[in-house]
Amino acid sequence: MLTRALPITVPSRANFVTALVMAGAGGLLVCAFAPFFAWWLTFLCPLALYVFIQNLPRRDAFVLGYIFGLFFFGFGVSWTYNSIHEFGHAPVLLSALLVGLLVLTLSLFPALTAALYSMCCRERTFDVTGAVAFSTLWVLLEWVRGWIFTGFPWLLIGHAHHSSLLSNILPVFGSLGASWLTLVISSLAAVLVAGAARQRFISAAFVVLVAAGLYIAGQVTWTHPQQESLNVALIQGNIPQEMKWNREQQRHILGKYWRLSKDNQDADIIIWPETAIPAYYDSVKDSYIVELEKISRAGDVDFLIGLFTQDSDSGEIYNSVMTLGSERSVYSKRHLVPFGEYIPLRSIASFLADYIVLPMADMSSGTGRPLVRLKGHYAGASICYEAVYGNEVIDALPEAKFLINVSNDAWFGDSFAPHQHLEIARSRAIETGRYLLRATSTGISAVIDPGGVIVERSNQFREEVVRATIRPYTGLTPYAYWGDSAIIAILSGIFLIIGLHRRSLLRSEKR
Repeated sequence: MLTRALPITVPSRANFVTALVMAGAGGLLVCAFAPFFAWWLTFLCPLALYVFIQNLPRRDAFVLGYIFGLFFFGFGVSWTYNSIHEFGHAPVLLSALLVGLLVLTLSLFPALTAALYSMCCRERTFDVTGAVAFSTLWVLLEWVRGWIFTGFPWLLIGHAHHSSLLSNILPVFGSLGASWLTLVISSLAAVLVAGAARQRFISAAFVVLVAAGLYIAGQVTWTHPQQESLNVALIQGNIPQEMKWNREQQRHILGKYWRLSKDNQDADIIIWPETAIPAYYDSVKDSYIVELEKISRAGDVDFLIGLFTQDSDSGEIYNSVMTLGSERSVYSKRHLVPFGEYIPLRSIASFLADYIVLPMADMSSGTGRPLVRLKGHYAGASICYEAVYGNEVIDALPEAKFLINVSNDAWFGDSFAPHQHLEIARSRAIETGRYLLRATSTGISAVIDPGGVIVERSNQFREEVVRATIRPYTGLTPYAYWGDSAIIAILSGIFLIIGLHRRSLLRSEKR
């Protein structure tokens, strides 16, 4: 019964109270992330789930984990409704259905964490092994969430720690490593309160070791700045989504970006957002691009612009960024957004195109590494959603001396998403030890330093230009070298050891 999760005798309505606590903990966890930044909730909210699933059968643990997930993701990714209904113009019921299916699916991950914990550690109430098992299961499933069905690694626990002491682990083991340490510390807090004396001692020793390790990691300089400095300008045109694909507005849009760029041609590098030019390269190469190259020559400035490119032989369309100026280079988006940029399982799901306005839903994935050239330096490029995939961002290293993320966050409207997206970008800067330049159409555009600190940023829904001076960086962080593979190998080994230990205990009991 669910009441076994509570250490005291409780009335029969405790099941409802327990469910309410899980709903509250899941919903409150959203406040750990931007725009609220209450990162300490990443310790408190998962702790509530860990405490309440102690001694529960796996079915009851699954239910509590599922309730936790429903409220966590229900509030945390509510912005997807804006994209589908407000800007995709899908009917209310269809929009609610699609968002509901997404939330129901994502909620399976904390539910499976709780159920698997119950299966392997049900008899280990508030001990170190159980705390480590719970934390390891959570993070392994965060990793699975990052790649299954093309992946959705949004709202990872580690993303909230760009400004806490745990940020020191990001250059070593990335966001998943920060997630694991957060959850271990959180779970061990319960052991310190309710565990046996020996377990409390081991927990305290482990927390002290972690704190010492984080301090030491913070003293290490993984990457190094070059002497050269670059003056950058990020152009935020503030083009509303409903205007972007209106052909009658194309002249106005192109004129705005041209004007803002001409006013900032004293910069070394000018960066435009994703698909700032709402047209194919071939349709503007002999007119508009020529005018931009005049600005480039007059100001000795390099451009990175977002636009669509098309393969003349196959006819395939790409969401691309292109550099103009001292060198011409192109990168085309590799990780496309399902239903936004392509229709998965087209034979089954193509009917959605009749109900959702998808301006460019027939794009192809690019190939090659995400590298472009600006002012004689390689830069690592990511387009919109690609910034959430740490393993893909590091594909540009070690050549890339700084990172660029361009996005059209107008799709998200006035929601949590632009703030959460910027927060994820801050984690990428820390993981790679490089500046990250983020240019978006409606905000939030920002220059982020290698420590994850926002140097300059724009306001949302305003026409602005973000100016800053950056320096190219060399060297590799451990995470840039091994990506997620190291932490996943370690956690898999930990879970294997826990499984073998449990098996040996079961054999001893049978004897």
